[in-house]
Amino acid sequence: MSQRRLSFVLACFLASCSSSHDVDPDGRSSRNDREDDDDRPSVSSRGAKSLTYYEDVKPIIDAKCTACHVDGGIGPLPLTSFEEVDLVKELVSLDVSQGKMPPWRANAALDYYVGERRLTTEQKDTIVQWVKQGAVEGDPDAEPEPPPSAPRGLSRIDGTMKFEKPFMPSGKEVDEYRCVPLKWPYDETKYVTGLSVEPDRREMVHHGVVYFVPPENAEEVLERDAMTEEVGYPCTGVNVGGATWLTSYEPGGYGQDVPGGLGFEVKPGSLFVLQMHYNTMNGAFPDQSRIDYKVEDQVDRVGRVQLLMNPLWLAGAMRIPAGEPDVVHSTAMRAVPATATTELALYWADLHMHTLGKSGSIGVVHADGTREGLLDIPDWSFAWQETYILRKPVRLAAGDQLYVECHFDNTPEHQTPIDGQRPQPRDVNWGDHTSDEMCLGAVLIGPPE
Repeated sequence: MSQRRLSFVLACFLASCSSSHDVDPDGRSSRNDREDDDDRPSVSSRGAKSLTYYEDVKPIIDAKCTACHVDGGIGPLPLTSFEEVDLVKELVSLDVSQGKMPPWRANAALDYYVGERRLTTEQKDTIVQWVKQGAVEGDPDAEPEPPPSAPRGLSRIDGTMKFEKPFMPSGKEVDEYRCVPLKWPYDETKYVTGLSVEPDRREMVHHGVVYFVPPENAEEVLERDAMTEEVGYPCTGVNVGGATWLTSYEPGGYGQDVPGGLGFEVKPGSLFVLQMHYNTMNGAFPDQSRIDYKVEDQVDRVGRVQLLMNPLWLAGAMRIPAGEPDVVHSTAMRAVPATATTELALYWADLHMHTLGKSGSIGVVHADGTREGLLDIPDWSFAWQETYILRKPVRLAAGDQLYVECHFDNTPEHQTPIDGQRPQPRDVNWGDHTSDEMCLGAVLIGPPE
């Protein structure tokens, strides 16, 4: 692969970040301006010290990059050894210096999240200077104790639910939805404490959503599934009748453990429905996706996922006129109790838009009218979507509401190219197709710790 081609691939996968919109109510500064996550002295303070891969660079890459850049990971190139890093060192240096790597879309001022991958100024300087000095390998014995890496994926996999056979999209339409029921294999009540949607053909998957169907609604879903000879049945939208949203996969996303000692209660006879949205613009292929899960016999508290959206949007009230550079849609709603208790806390936040997305945020509207931002993505990228887990759960008081706000850019310059050409803007509304739009938040709520 040529150097130019490698640079192009990395540019497609690694996105930059900036700061705007809601700020941390405590006035905390950007993590880029702090050095508390890197106690080692900066390159400038070390003077002319010669840098080596094992002593200086590998600890940074292991902590911030290799969760994605491994064989089979979502990063386009593995960066797990000196040989792999040395092969693309100039590209790594360029993308690090420009802030393109590692990708982290959340606003730097909201320093809330587990596993933040943003590099400090000192860490960037170390990598860039190491390359300038000739990318010396050094002594493997000089490598310090490995730092904690960003959590990415399940801590363990207790089981897998998989399509019985591959599903082949018809290709008659670019966007095709398919709901596939998957039977829960246990004969006793369990608590799901981790979920991961693993698409078989990521280049074709717009998203995958895991829904939970309780035993009393399972037969209705199975009857619907039996009406088709193919895998699953056609379905659309963000809801499946009688089901509860648990987690989702979008490009750049990954599975995770349920935080805060929470779990989702699953009784015998329940179903999981994996709703797949296939986009066949780049071809149709057989897909046999799966759900990996982690379970426990007991958990501290039961949680649930609440969707943040305005139901009127689904009826056509989320118009995004052609040519408009900043169309804003927002809504707020009360948190739905996860249990009989009225005390609640919020543990993660997830935002979803399509390709016209410009920026978006999720937060709390307090009873006195003040707003507290929990997730702010000032530079939206459809290619990088993930669930942001809060380091410390945020308590929700009586009268608090949760809000989601989305900004869209429907100008000619913001259209997604088709065959190398950007189409003319058209009026867009809420819809299931990639060429339509959505403004959807998903938050995990439950009793506080």
